[in-house]
Amino acid sequence: MKIEVDDYYREKGVIAIYLNTNKEPRRVVTMKYDNGEMHSISYAKYLYTSTYKCDVPEGEEIDHINGDRMDDRIENLQKISRRLNKNKGKMRKTMIIRECPICHKKFLFELRNLTSHPNPCCSRKCGGIKSRINKQT
Repeated sequence: MKIEVDDYYREKGVIAIYLNTNKEPRRVVTMKYDNGEMHSISYAKYLYTSTYKCDVPEGEEIDHINGDRMDDRIENLQKISRRLNKNKGKMRKTMIIRECPICHKKFLFELRNLTSHPNPCCSRKCGGIKSRINKQT
């Protein structure tokens, strides 16, 4: 499907833009330049760059905040480093609020670790040094 060329890309020599959906499924934009070359980028990257009138620097990517690759709303897109984007899936953790049994400070603890550490402390310092001090008194 042919879409209208944004001013930002028109200045770069783009004469036609085609929107397609690939096998993943993800939306992809194919741009035809005035010199005959053709290049493809993700629709998310096209929306981000045409909205904010900027290029995405080398080493950075456009990420879908909610993780849904078909949700290309501009408010769901963010520019992050390639390394962070690669590890983003690993970072989705379910955290709970716990109270330290030593200092009674509230802290976040990963839910999946609760079975192996049923009574966690807020830090190594609190769980190590301070726990021994409290046991001796």
